[in-house]
Formats: sequence, C-alpha cells, structure tokens
Amino acid sequence: MSKLLQEWVSKSDEDFRSAQVLLADESPLVAPALFHLQQCVEKLLKVLLIQNGVDFERRHDLSYLHRLCQESDFVEDEDLFLELNPFAVEFRYPGDLPVFSIKEARSLMSRVSRFRDVIRPMILGP
Repeated sequence: MSKLLQEWVSKSDEDFRSAQVLLADESPLVAPALFHLQQCVEKLLKVLLIQNGVDFERRHDLSYLHRLCQESDFVEDEDLFLELNPFAVEFRYPGDLPVFSIKEARSLMSRVSRFRDVIRPMILGP
C-alpha cells in the first residue's frame, strides 16, 4: 500500500476514534461524532476507489462515492451512506440540526464499525 493510501486509512481511523471518544463521554457530543463517522466512511470509500484506479471529484457526498463503487463492483450498505451523508456539510452549520439521540448515534457508530470490518481487509489485505 502506498504512503498516500496509508495516510487516508490513518485519517479514517482517527475519525472513527474521535467519534468513539465523543460518544463515550458522560455528556456525549452527538453532532460532531456523526460528522467524524461520515468522514471515516468517506475516506475508506475513497481509498477503495484510488486502489482500483477510479477517478472521483473532490466532494463530500457518500451517495456519489457509492455510485462510483457500484460501477466498480463494490456494493455496501447504501442506507448507511444515506444516513451519514448530511453530516459532512449540511449539519455543520446552525439551522437544520439533526435530531439524533445518543442511542441512535451509538447504533450508527456500530454500523460504521461493521462497515469498517468489511472494508479494511479489502484495503489492507487479510
């Protein structure tokens, strides 16, 4: 694996760990945790695309990345991507803030963890 791809994976791991820390606190920070979960998934999808020589535009849209992955025979949990997608940009500013309970956020983190369990071996090897 190239140094660049290793950096992408490392950044993805940092995002996942950040979400874990933000949700583990006695007063969890749900919105920032969901942002980091979205970022974790985004980076892993981009690693898959880079490894397979698929060009992509520089944007934070999991649905777009998912479509590119489907064209390359990578099919994953589209519902997860749709749920996480708004947390990249839309909910980073005041206004339409998400209403996610701590329980829902932790459930989403569990789903991202399962996604990582599937994708990481594809990236890093067995």
